Amino acid sequence: MQRPSAERGRFSRFPTAGSYASWLGLVPSEHPGGEKEARGGITKTGNSASRHALVEAARHFHSRSPKPKAAPAGHGVPAAIKGGADDATKRLSRRHGALRAAGKRARVANVAVARELACWVWEIGRRAEGTLG
Repeated sequence: MQRPSAERGRFSRFPTAGSYASWLGLVPSEHPGGEKEARGGITKTGNSASRHALVEAARHFHSRSPKPKAAPAGHGVPAAIKGGADDATKRLSRRHGALRAAGKRARVANVAVARELACWVWEIGRRAEGTLG
């Protein structure tokens, strides 16, 4: 089985975060019907291993710890990276909570948060490649 990162290639091949989420199959299917636009479940196209990993990760945002664990000795993380990661974690946790409070099923909330998480992964990947404008 090919590794998800090998199948994905470089993040720069995806011009937008949405195109990466689409490649993962984390976008709603559409059923055009004239004047009315109907959306269905996610498309599930693309890389299923990466999609499953992101949905599983998103599942944990509803019960995240308010105080993350400290990095082990000798494994410090630069403050800018840690701050960005903490902000994203808080945002995704709030999003998950808001969706559940609005009456969305847990599975729907998990997939919505997974899509946002995928967009964040795309941004990190593009920054790491030095290709984010």
